[in-house]
Amino acid sequence: MSTQPPADPVVPGAPEYPRGHRETANPRLLYAVRHGQSTVNAGFRPATPAEADDMVIELTDLGARQSVALGRWVAALPPEQLPEIVLCSPYRRAVQTWQLAEAELRAAGVTPPCRVTDPRLYDRFRGTLAHIPLSEVRERYSEQYAAEQADPLGYRPPGGESFLDVAARLSGVLDRIAADTRHQRVLIVAHDAVILMLRRLLEHLDDTATLAVAARGLAGNASVTAWTCEAGDYRLLYYDRREHLPRT
Repeated sequence: MSTQPPADPVVPGAPEYPRGHRETANPRLLYAVRHGQSTVNAGFRPATPAEADDMVIELTDLGARQSVALGRWVAALPPEQLPEIVLCSPYRRAVQTWQLAEAELRAAGVTPPCRVTDPRLYDRFRGTLAHIPLSEVRERYSEQYAAEQADPLGYRPPGGESFLDVAARLSGVLDRIAADTRHQRVLIVAHDAVILMLRRLLEHLDDTATLAVAARGLAGNASVTAWTCEAGDYRLLYYDRREHLPRT
């Protein structure tokens, strides 16, 4: 299992984005997609340290079909809504999700957006409690379980990070997007914790409102969440959209 998450990149000055795009205003649309179903999502508990490495966990067959469906959904967007750049988590399941989606865009004759991997988009890292079911945490690590129940957003597992830590690193990603004058429409491919914290940051949610979103349900595999940006302020268009996904 990974002993630490990917290191945040040190990016002095302007963000490095692919060249050749026109100069534009700040992004008008921001999409956030959770990766397709992974083996861990499907209930397969890692049997070896290598299998438990968050970086290399792969999609299931269903996750692959979800990713294809996602690509068809993106390809069907009107030209003025198509993403111009994709910011992707470095985890394999996220990269696979976009690779499969991108293939569908090409098959439909749609030019795929350029893709940039941003290490700050990795999933919340749970340290020594990674991949341990909540029921087992409650039984084997009762003090840690109680601490998380007392402070769900601020609790930091041993060797891991809290949801607020995730929000802190995502602030840098949003700064990067705001500084990019070449892309008005951005698509993020990442994880449910990332999408929850994006909602917190973009919609200025306090702890109560953030936990209310989580209680109603985190973003599902290959679902889409979208915001529009007006005068630098983001407004939620929809959350956890799944109509494009296969049932099985």
